[in-house]
Amino acid sequence: MKNPFSLNPVALRELRQLVRSKIITVGLALFPGLLFVFTMLAVSNAMSDKPPEELAFGDGLGSGPFTTASVLTGIVAMLGIPFFAAIKTILETKRESSGLEFTTALTPANIVGGRIAATAILSGAAVAMAMPFFIFAYLLRGIRLQDVFLVPFCLFASGLTIFSVSLAIACRKGPVALRIIATVLLFFLALMMGNIPFIAFGISRHAEPPPALEVAAWFAVSLAAVILFFRAYCASLLAPPHVDGERPFRRVVFALFLLSAPLAYFYDLEAWSMGWTFVSGALMLQSAMSPRGIPRAASGAAPRGIFRRLISYPFTTGAAPGLLFSSAILAVAAALFCKDASLDVACTFLASIAEVTFPPILVGAMLRRVKASPKAYRNATCIMVALLILVTLVSIMAATDAIGNHTGDMLPCNFRGIASYPQAHFGTYGILLALSLVIIAVSSVLSFRKYKRPQ
Repeated sequence: MKNPFSLNPVALRELRQLVRSKIITVGLALFPGLLFVFTMLAVSNAMSDKPPEELAFGDGLGSGPFTTASVLTGIVAMLGIPFFAAIKTILETKRESSGLEFTTALTPANIVGGRIAATAILSGAAVAMAMPFFIFAYLLRGIRLQDVFLVPFCLFASGLTIFSVSLAIACRKGPVALRIIATVLLFFLALMMGNIPFIAFGISRHAEPPPALEVAAWFAVSLAAVILFFRAYCASLLAPPHVDGERPFRRVVFALFLLSAPLAYFYDLEAWSMGWTFVSGALMLQSAMSPRGIPRAASGAAPRGIFRRLISYPFTTGAAPGLLFSSAILAVAAALFCKDASLDVACTFLASIAEVTFPPILVGAMLRRVKASPKAYRNATCIMVALLILVTLVSIMAATDAIGNHTGDMLPCNFRGIASYPQAHFGTYGILLALSLVIIAVSSVLSFRKYKRPQ
């Protein structure tokens, strides 16, 4: 029986390698010294600007040292440790021995979880080193006691989120262009996954700053959601092609979707709908350009009954099930968003979705239809990156021009124009939305016919 208190072997190996690194050892050794020097400089600077009577009866000197400790801790916990661990992971993936750990009984989720745990322990150690200086700033007066514990925890959570995104980029294989678009999409995914609990708790509705306990709860829930999301996502990237590796990831996404929906319904349903629209849209873009079909292991484990197969199919590994899964979440989020919105807002929302999602859905479907080579998929991905960048640039330029001239002209890819003439634009983009739905429906039906257990 496995000991529940035992440390993940991958985490133990990562910690041992990080501790043996000269960069980490020297950095952690110098970190308290740098904090001491810059904190004393901040105190001296604050004392030089105030007379003695104000030092004794004024607001205190804690603001300067607190800001200095926060900045230095943020550099170490949010930039130094996460990016060093991510670069080391990228370098390991290029070595011939990088796949030896897969010959053990460890699953991809264990491997990813071990890397995240090792980075969390190291980042926690760096934050713990800085805690005496945060307490010192509080003793100088001018700092709330709740900020002494809230700010370091927020820095730790943000750093671990940055590492999760970096780890997902490191686990993904492909050309530089594919990693660029993955970086952008994963950044928005992390942002939205962190904002979903924030929206669910309704902190944005407070007229005054929310209580520290509520903010801490938001950061804790956000951190848990981000780690669960990217742990499952990275595990799906590391899974072998013949394994149904995306099923656990989609189960995690669906569970987060269900858990956040009831809370958001009572607080801020509109913001929740927008957040999940971005999440499902990013997943749809990745599934649209994926060359993966349903693996044999998934077909071999398919349920016998037609009803159970229909429920199991969207969670299965593959491009078509991924499109269907993302479309289902997108449909629910869009329906809840457009329920209380006006017709113009609904048309603007749907037209924007159609404009962004139709090109990759069309190109991906054509490539899968002709059974293109992996090189063709990489080239198509580069084309889609260029098109998305072009759409963004043209939209920004057109919107800027429309705002400057007070015209709001109906230019292509002009979100300002869509907002000015929503129903007219939806007449064009609505056709693209319908074509996207037809492509997803046809590809899902064709793929579902192959999703059955061999006789």
